[in-house]
Amino acid sequence: MKRLSLILIVITAVFLPVFCIDESSSMDRDIAVNVGNITLDGRLYDTSLADEIRAHFPLTVSMVRYIGREYYGSISFRPRNAIGGQYSFEDGEITYCAENNSMAVFFAQTDRPNLTMEVIPIGKITSDLSVFGTLGNRVDITFSDSENE
Repeated sequence: MKRLSLILIVITAVFLPVFCIDESSSMDRDIAVNVGNITLDGRLYDTSLADEIRAHFPLTVSMVRYIGREYYGSISFRPRNAIGGQYSFEDGEITYCAENNSMAVFFAQTDRPNLTMEVIPIGKITSDLSVFGTLGNRVDITFSDSENE
């Protein structure tokens, strides 16, 4: 009996990770993020909030630069699935902030990495982020479904 238990433990340890692979990333959607005449690649996460925002694509958001780390701007609708949030960001993240009903694109860690409002990551730009360092204080950013879908 102990031998059978040991065999089952070994089989479980070897094969269980194969069957428990997190497939949420495989359900993410490719998106295009247009800034002026530049098109960046991105991914929209497989979440209710991201899906709700995606229903408004193509979505153009007039954004302003904030302390060299992000562009943010208000959106014209209020998503209902805005649950949770965090006070930090990763470079490239596309987020939604329920407190001021806005989206943001974070492009650089700065000496102020902690946020004053919770943001909910809904996607990520996967292209080179250096373009954001060359843009002015105000930009229109358009989020749309990728042509590769």
